[in-house]
Amino acid sequence: MRKKITALMLATAAAALSTALAGCSPTTDKSNTKYDITAALSEDNTLTATVTCDYVNKTDVPLSELWFHLYPNAYREGAEYCPISASQLAEAFPNGRSYSVLEVRKVAVNGKDTDVIITGADKNVLSVALGQTLDPTDSVKVDIEYSVKLPNVKHRFGYADKTVNLANFYPIACVYRDGAFVADPYYSTGDPFFSEVADYTVDMTVPSKYEGAFTGSVKSKTETGDTKTYSVEAENVRDFAAVLGEFEKMSGVAGSTIVNYYYTTDSEPERSLNTAVAAINTFGEYFGDYAYNEYSVVQTGFVHGGMEYPGLTMISNKYTGDTYNDIIVHETAHQWWYAAVGNNEVKHAWLDEGLTEYSTMMFYEKNTDGYKYTLDGKRADALSAYILYCETYKNNGLGDTSMTRPVNEYATETEYAYMTYVKGALMFDDIRNTIGDAAFKTGLKNYYRDNMFGIAEPQDLIGAMEKASKRQLNALFEAWLDGNVKLYSSN
Repeated sequence: MRKKITALMLATAAAALSTALAGCSPTTDKSNTKYDITAALSEDNTLTATVTCDYVNKTDVPLSELWFHLYPNAYREGAEYCPISASQLAEAFPNGRSYSVLEVRKVAVNGKDTDVIITGADKNVLSVALGQTLDPTDSVKVDIEYSVKLPNVKHRFGYADKTVNLANFYPIACVYRDGAFVADPYYSTGDPFFSEVADYTVDMTVPSKYEGAFTGSVKSKTETGDTKTYSVEAENVRDFAAVLGEFEKMSGVAGSTIVNYYYTTDSEPERSLNTAVAAINTFGEYFGDYAYNEYSVVQTGFVHGGMEYPGLTMISNKYTGDTYNDIIVHETAHQWWYAAVGNNEVKHAWLDEGLTEYSTMMFYEKNTDGYKYTLDGKRADALSAYILYCETYKNNGLGDTSMTRPVNEYATETEYAYMTYVKGALMFDDIRNTIGDAAFKTGLKNYYRDNMFGIAEPQDLIGAMEKASKRQLNALFEAWLDGNVKLYSSN
């Protein structure tokens, strides 16, 4: 007798999952916090840098101190929270475990030296006493000098065989919310980052063998002896990242956006570039115009599939073909959901990952030629996989299928992926089916427009959908977010 698994999708979520998203122009907020970074990478992969942060108090309360994330300290020996899960350590460290520590050499506030205080749950925070009260809308200048030896690791921050990934490499101001600075450790699950948009000017000196891909636009490149210096500018970006490597480069255009593709081993570079161009065009049509002038996709050494940064996407060189291009589409969708419209990725991971995964599905609704995947196919695969996962989950005596947990409360990365990506995408498909295609597209357009360069909360998305559909949707969202999927089996 064969067992047939059937799912009764969430109590208040009605129907069978259905089937299809829509512009604005960015404006620079002159009150943004500004970072001026001067950095140099040596041949032995030691980064020495000075960061000048002109911090603007955008809260509604006076501040007497500032906190800065020190993400590289997660790679130090003895760190409680390693950014790489135990199951991926061997792949991430192919040459053996490698460590890194960010050494803060000097801190000054408005030109006056102050104490270097490293704090946080895992030595992950630099606390800076301002020696004054910083009122709302006022600004203060903080200078930080530091150095860090990069780990030999295929991750966001580190060097691999052919590339150097420089993400989360500098002290970045913690977001202040609900009376405190938010300074979560660098959890191995998900993307545990949370930051405000800011403006950047970066001068980065690197060994001359490297070409560089960056958040923002390169304004100049000068070569002196064995080094070259890139001068880069970026506005309204949530963080700044760079990838260095001995790259080949191709470029195209998506509307008014320059799209760059940097690669080392890709046998189909034209296809990869064309996919990135198509993704920018598609999501611009669905959600609103791309927020930046330039977008770079970079093939690099990376243990995960890919990683998004404003104006820059890392794609792992361990993938090829349709999977590789699918990752490009997903990470490009993050340029809307995370880069332009921010959220607390620790607390509300579904808000960017679930929407991004469904946006990826929708890409194949419009782009039907030359791709293995379709919207219907990806939806069916997601539903089947989710039902099977939940059945297995239940048989193992577990029962929490909520999406409301912070990333560190998921038992495994697999659980996180199924609850955040797979269930998240199915939720958005059901929302679309419930309110109709036109309202769904309008809701996402408005959500993007109203929250561009800000930090969105779940209610911002729900409210946008309610306004577009003229329906109350809290109960439906809550059923997906909080409720357990109920499974039954029949013979």
